[in-house]
Amino acid sequence: MSQPTPIFQARNAKLFTIGQVLNELTAEFSDLTQSKLRFLEENGLVTPQRTDSGYRKFSEQDVARLRLILEMQRDRYLPLKVIRQYLSDLDEGKQPAFPGQADAPSVKTRLTTAKKITRIELIAETSITDSLIADAQSVGLIAEEPFDSNTIEIARSIMQLQRFGITPRHLRGVKAAADREIGIIQGVIAPVLGKKDSASRSRAAHFAGEIQAHFANIRNEMVIAEIAKIDD
Repeated sequence: MSQPTPIFQARNAKLFTIGQVLNELTAEFSDLTQSKLRFLEENGLVTPQRTDSGYRKFSEQDVARLRLILEMQRDRYLPLKVIRQYLSDLDEGKQPAFPGQADAPSVKTRLTTAKKITRIELIAETSITDSLIADAQSVGLIAEEPFDSNTIEIARSIMQLQRFGITPRHLRGVKAAADREIGIIQGVIAPVLGKKDSASRSRAAHFAGEIQAHFANIRNEMVIAEIAKIDD
């Protein structure tokens, strides 16, 4: 986790309110919101200072850090755990390799190069049970064997949701929503794919990834807004 800017540095540096940070970054990251900034803070990727009244104050270093985080999310589709580890290594004075295709494949790479695995390998990797696999397959969350890397991530989440009493059958709506999003994305990229050349396929994959990221952001913001009401 990153550390707050030392006080002796803060006194000599410009500080930004959360609104000023948005003004600084939204021209480049149009989907950035206060909720997303708070989400990044809650996940330990940035640690702004707090005034006596509890207001956030971001240093110039914090803003630069946020810009890097947002670029890695937007341009490389990196998950937060990869970004967090990279930043943690930087904070410790290490010189880590910048996360790239080998560390966090893009949507296109994952779809085209993912290794297929067996049921036994899926169980060994995620600890999911045969009965849970069957339940997930019955509602379309998991396809038939052999499985791909996406299935591994889905299985891991299914296992975690068991702690809250949430079973695959409770996720029918999630599957239906995903199918609708896929349908929209397919409709948008169909004209691009129709050109039938490698450049068009690459462009279509990029468009699909960008649309998916915006869908995910909208969904996350809606859920975060509702969760925030619990703590009011």
